[in-house]
Amino acid sequence: MDKAAWQIAIVFAGSALGGTYLGGYEWLRFFTYFGSWGTIGIVLVSLGMGWLGYSLLTLCHRIGARSIYDLYLYLFGEAIASTLSVVTHFLLIAYVGVTISQMASNLIQGLSPIWFILLSILLSVVFILRSWKWIVSGLGISLAIGFLLFGLIFIEQFHVPIPGLGYQMNLNWLIHSLFYLASHTLLCIVVTIPLAARTGSEYTLWRGVGIGTGFFFLTTLLGQAILLAYWHDVHASALPTKQILLQLIPMGDWLLAMLSLAHGGLMIATLTYALAAPVAQRNELQLAPLVLVILVTLLLVALVPLAIPWSTTVIASAATYCGMLVLGRYIWKRQS
Repeated sequence: MDKAAWQIAIVFAGSALGGTYLGGYEWLRFFTYFGSWGTIGIVLVSLGMGWLGYSLLTLCHRIGARSIYDLYLYLFGEAIASTLSVVTHFLLIAYVGVTISQMASNLIQGLSPIWFILLSILLSVVFILRSWKWIVSGLGISLAIGFLLFGLIFIEQFHVPIPGLGYQMNLNWLIHSLFYLASHTLLCIVVTIPLAARTGSEYTLWRGVGIGTGFFFLTTLLGQAILLAYWHDVHASALPTKQILLQLIPMGDWLLAMLSLAHGGLMIATLTYALAAPVAQRNELQLAPLVLVILVTLLLVALVPLAIPWSTTVIASAATYCGMLVLGRYIWKRQS
């Protein structure tokens, strides 16, 4: 398989899982709380993310879109594209910042989360200074290590309970699945559009998105099984994987912290480069100042939840509704 397809697969899978997937909180909140309905939600989200991802990236490839701004020009017109592009940039930067801050607050007891946030940003700077190839390679290694970690945890389980469909029989699982689909698909599209612009064929896009979606599905399903197996221990946890690792190995919290630091830093680098590079090329600007502005903004926003905890929910909700707006507009325009 060509390198372009692998790059798309890695970036797409990393964005679909998110920068804090190793902690397990998002899966617990969006899927595991709903038992078997949550498992159905994982299937539907995977199918939806794969179809929307491929459809939108194919559209970008056909119209020559090199950034989310170019896609917005096609979907919304010139009057809205600029403003919505700026809003999307800020919301995604803020979303990544507050989610990493939330995880940092629960990683190591007694250690200030500010250190984790600063180290994640510092690590992202190291990879950005190297090159885009270093970012993608590092992200691929991080995803492989995360999958191996979940696989080792799963091997330790003797039984995974499968709740009946009578448990949580309501539409909340569907609503939460839609929320996850909207926010993470938007993130996937934004970071992979620059790759789609350089891709030689739509078949490469199909392979890249297909592999990335498949990896997301397998990893999320594995995480679902692990959280169900430890349900009574982790259902009220802000960091369920930490609770599980502490039961299995000594210093499990430090292992999770180091892996999360690496993956969080790589996702920051991926988003920063994907946002800054197209803007620099379109406006003939230097890349370094744009990268600095994005990272400083992310740092400032990441510090907000430490003083105002409810700000995480507000920012995550805003990013989700932005994703729903974009996806809804695309589906409406496709049908018209």
